[in-house]
Amino acid sequence: MNPYLDQLGSIAPEITLTVLALAVLALDLVWKGRRSSLVGAATIGGLIVAGAQLLAQWDTPAHTVFGMVVVDRFANFFKLFTVGSLVAVCVFVLCDRRERKTGVGEYYFLLLGAALGIFFMVGTNNLLLLMLGLELLSLASYALAGFHKGNKQSAEASMKYVIFGGLSAGLMLYGISLLYGLTGTLDLSAMGAGTGALSSTLGGQVAASPIPVAIAVVLILAGFAYKISVVPFHFWTPDVYEGAPTPVTTFLAVASKAAGFGALLRFLGALFMQSGVAADVAAYGDRIGLLVAIMAALTMTLGNFAALRQASLKRMLAYSSIAHAGYTLIGVATMTEAGFTAAMYYLAAYYLMNLGAFGFLLYFEGVTGSDTVDSLKGLGWKAPAVSIAMIAFLASLTGLPPTVGFYGKYLLFVEGIDAGLGWLVVVAALNSVVSLFYYFRVARALFLADPSTRRALPQPLFVGFLVVLGIANVALFLYSSPLREWATRSLDIVART
Repeated sequence: MNPYLDQLGSIAPEITLTVLALAVLALDLVWKGRRSSLVGAATIGGLIVAGAQLLAQWDTPAHTVFGMVVVDRFANFFKLFTVGSLVAVCVFVLCDRRERKTGVGEYYFLLLGAALGIFFMVGTNNLLLLMLGLELLSLASYALAGFHKGNKQSAEASMKYVIFGGLSAGLMLYGISLLYGLTGTLDLSAMGAGTGALSSTLGGQVAASPIPVAIAVVLILAGFAYKISVVPFHFWTPDVYEGAPTPVTTFLAVASKAAGFGALLRFLGALFMQSGVAADVAAYGDRIGLLVAIMAALTMTLGNFAALRQASLKRMLAYSSIAHAGYTLIGVATMTEAGFTAAMYYLAAYYLMNLGAFGFLLYFEGVTGSDTVDSLKGLGWKAPAVSIAMIAFLASLTGLPPTVGFYGKYLLFVEGIDAGLGWLVVVAALNSVVSLFYYFRVARALFLADPSTRRALPQPLFVGFLVVLGIANVALFLYSSPLREWATRSLDIVART
């Protein structure tokens, strides 16, 4: 019994989230939706407890629980990322002036369910558990996207999300079944190292008949591409981001996207870059890297050029999110430890700048009742603190100094050049120039238009939160070592034997 309890202790954060989700659901039922703010506060408190448990596990040696769940620093990185994102999203829900303050307790239950899916998704080498975690995240996300049941746009967003999600899940599941049939195991480490249950190892399959392996890997990559909004699996993103409530859009753009990248990095790292993998498998990984590089170039180019034409700030940020997925893929395409570290650093930077940008959008939606760029004209002088913070977020999204986004792109570009992907770095640099035009349309509307007659209502706690995020975007450029060290130490998936 004691070994079983010890293993349960290793998944204490997951247990905390499960109990918290059930408690939040029960509280909302007991209070009949009348105290949703208290439910939100309880959710934030429970997430802080889960975050403390994750920090306590930081120095724990990497190990596997129940033969499926991996407890290591890599998973810890993305779990902490998720907890931080959800705390911010809960704050957004509580501060959303356009959201009714009663009867929204399900928000928090669904967010916690999605977080639990992310925890299992990024913390396993077992493809079956990865798929189950992905589906738990997806099901909760479908419901969140259509949370405003009486709103046509919200219902349309949910329906499109379900259709595209079901298609991508089917493709991914079929790819997993092919890999299982080829290797006789669902464990990624065993696949790459050739220690599966069958004699037909992945290395042998790559050497003898690479086409089935290619089909399986491409189908699985298609599932990941859908989750992180990579061309040509990006079609759902603008409509879903626009139709979903803004706090939900924030969750999809930050936590859900980062989870997709975390699972993708683990899949590629454990399968192709682990010590002890067959030489044929490692060489095959280089070809996968080239495919990822092509997808990165297409993704960032489409995202940036499509964003140029958007009148809606929400749709603009949706296409911006697609473009940033392309930038992050530069680090993935290198298929090196340093490249993966750069990708993880950029995801952390993206967390800070994108949370701030969506927080700005939420604040001004409450002022103007609109999400168009034109509705912001002259409002920079009415809400200077939030607007100046937005300038920092826009500069970081563009990749301008002195912001964390600039240093994140610098790391990606350096690793891309070192890996022989100079052409991709040139494409990314040109795309960054393009992004400058649409990001600073927002700054021009805020400060270079005639002063608005609208009055920005005071929200000191919300404004303070956004200002802190703006300061962090600059501070982590000036003092980047802690974040970079955290990302470097968290990449322990490629060295494990």
